[in-house]
Amino acid sequence: MTERSQKRVYVAGKLKDTSVNYVKNLHQMIYWGDLIRREGFAVFIPGIDFLVGLQVGDWDYDDYFDNSQPWLEVSDIMFVVPNSESSNGVQREKTKARILGIPIVDNIADLKYILEAK
Repeated sequence: MTERSQKRVYVAGKLKDTSVNYVKNLHQMIYWGDLIRREGFAVFIPGIDFLVGLQVGDWDYDDYFDNSQPWLEVSDIMFVVPNSESSNGVQREKTKARILGIPIVDNIADLKYILEAK
């Protein structure tokens, strides 16, 4: 196990938008999460809960959001997917990360710099 893979990155991004954009937004979260994972970090992509909601059939937005928050609380850093700043959910997550002292970044260079400095 590498030093980086022990670092947990929470990949925050907008999800709730229009029904068409759910899939597009989830794609962006997975895309960025995979890039971060390929850099050797462990990632949690909360948008994947959307797929659970599709399977189960009765999840609503609060179920997705509430399930992801314990993962944010144990993360070493929060990565915000580009073009997600307008999301109310991302803003709530950023507020929580700040309260918990979790660094917030929006690019991989800063992510690597912060986590390697720890």
